[in-house]
Amino acid sequence: MTQGSLKLGTLAGIDIRVHYTWFFAFVLIAWSLALGYFPTANAGLGAGTYWVLGVVSALLLFGSVLVHELGHSLVAGARGIRVDSITLFIFGGVSNITKEASTARDEFLIAVVGPVTSLVLAGLFWLIAQVLPAGTALSGVATYVAFTNLLLGAFNIVPGFPLDGGRVLRSILWGTTGDMGPLHRTAPSVGPPQ
Repeated sequence: MTQGSLKLGTLAGIDIRVHYTWFFAFVLIAWSLALGYFPTANAGLGAGTYWVLGVVSALLLFGSVLVHELGHSLVAGARGIRVDSITLFIFGGVSNITKEASTARDEFLIAVVGPVTSLVLAGLFWLIAQVLPAGTALSGVATYVAFTNLLLGAFNIVPGFPLDGGRVLRSILWGTTGDMGPLHRTAPSVGPPQ
């Protein structure tokens, strides 16, 4: 996923990259928020304000995806598995983990931390939205980011590859049976159709 991507920097020894497809997703999300969500949620603001809110919300959404992937990467690193890079692209993000986990426990911890991170972010942004005055632009941004993180966490825990839930299921079956061999076939078969 590093081909066609731009390096933004390095965090905890991990290259942070943006694939060119990310720009399409970013513009589409900011545009839909500026013309659809925010004029409905926060009537009476100017078009320029809606665009600023759309851009800020899109950046916070992709920032949340980056934090989700950092969760995977930092746990992998703590378990002795090197992570070369994280790349944000049109469908989200991907951590370039250099090797598979060697134990079911490592696999479980690396996989489950992503959805947990997204759900924690959802709770954090929901609390921020509750503290801010209702109906304000900042409250609208916090509510949007809370909702999208909730969706991200819930979607990623679906038990099918390539989602985190497929890896969680694989780790549970691996830990239960002690054999990872047939698990590459089992976990994908219980997930959504590809």
